[in-house]
Amino acid sequence: MKEFKNISITAPLGFKTNALHCGIKKKNADLSLIYSVVKAKAAGVFTSNKVKAAPVVIDQEQLRNGCAQAIIVNSGNANCCTGKKGKLDALSVVNALGKYLEIDNSDVLVASTGIIGKFLPVEKIISAIGSLAEGLSFDKSDLTAAALMTTDTFPKQAAVEINLKGKRVIIGAVAKGAGMICPNMATMLCFITTDANISSPLLKKSLRQAVDGSFNCISVDGEMSTNDSVIILANGLSSNSAIKDNSREFKIFTQALKYVCVKLAKMIVQDAEGATKFIEVRVEKAKTKEQAKAAAYQIANSLLVKTMIAGENPNWGRIPACLGASGVDFKDEKIEVFLQKKSVYRNGLPMIKDIKVLIKLLEKKDIEIVARLNSGKFEYTVWTSDLTAEYVRINTEYT
Repeated sequence: MKEFKNISITAPLGFKTNALHCGIKKKNADLSLIYSVVKAKAAGVFTSNKVKAAPVVIDQEQLRNGCAQAIIVNSGNANCCTGKKGKLDALSVVNALGKYLEIDNSDVLVASTGIIGKFLPVEKIISAIGSLAEGLSFDKSDLTAAALMTTDTFPKQAAVEINLKGKRVIIGAVAKGAGMICPNMATMLCFITTDANISSPLLKKSLRQAVDGSFNCISVDGEMSTNDSVIILANGLSSNSAIKDNSREFKIFTQALKYVCVKLAKMIVQDAEGATKFIEVRVEKAKTKEQAKAAAYQIANSLLVKTMIAGENPNWGRIPACLGASGVDFKDEKIEVFLQKKSVYRNGLPMIKDIKVLIKLLEKKDIEIVARLNSGKFEYTVWTSDLTAEYVRINTEYT
């Protein structure tokens, strides 16, 4: 596996894209289209929030046939908490695009991101479909990545190349996300394309494994979104032999897919609203994987830990306090806590008493926290960010 030189959603064979401004936002592109020149196998993973945006509900229904050919995405309006009208609006966009592209409406997916509780300006979207479709190109991935952004400060793309029995297979992806980030998944959209030949059930299996090890391992503010969607299209144009379950090729493909998802997940955390630090929290030697996960998220979502790191104020005691509040099994006198690979707490006692040394540990942009529970053999890693006054400003002004 290696990174593909053309880092874009159109890197795999047979995918085109386009984006334009249709008037949802005051300025900048706000409507995009991802299109496969042939019908593709498709799979998706969506938010576990019980309040789901209309496009999420529609896509879950559309993906029952395991196929898709086009994804239309708007930013600036989430089309969520909009009732029956929201679903009808999303369907009207699906039907209009299907008609224009002359493909089955069931092969059109729709996604939205932005403000919750406002009706979708569906007339603006439908009136722009002709120009959007006519402008489809193999070289507009950058424009599409930018069009997805809401509070993001930079576009997020990735692409890798793998070899499956002598055939080159490419995976390309684009994502957005910066705030309202919590596992299962985050306020994020991610669209992945590949020219691999793989069945719909295996594509779904591979995507689920990749998402569990990437987008489900990030947290910025502990707030779960209503619109989270990760969708993958596989059009088979690489002409590789069909990937078989549990085969070497399936493992290679899933590893590459996870690599792409991890890269984008980390970009989302790096672009977290108001963030100045990227934080990796790893809990080791827990009794079970579930307990390792619970402890890791207790630390990662702690406002006190996040503000401690933002202010480079080494109140490391907040970390063992989080562990104690997580409800997992351990004995205090046996745990160890590390900051930047330096032991700060062991055997129930502080390991570093010099405040200047502690402050020095938090000066870097990338921060590593390791908690070793010494009660088992399981571990779990979460990526998160610090919490600054800028986060508060962004979210008090976002309308």
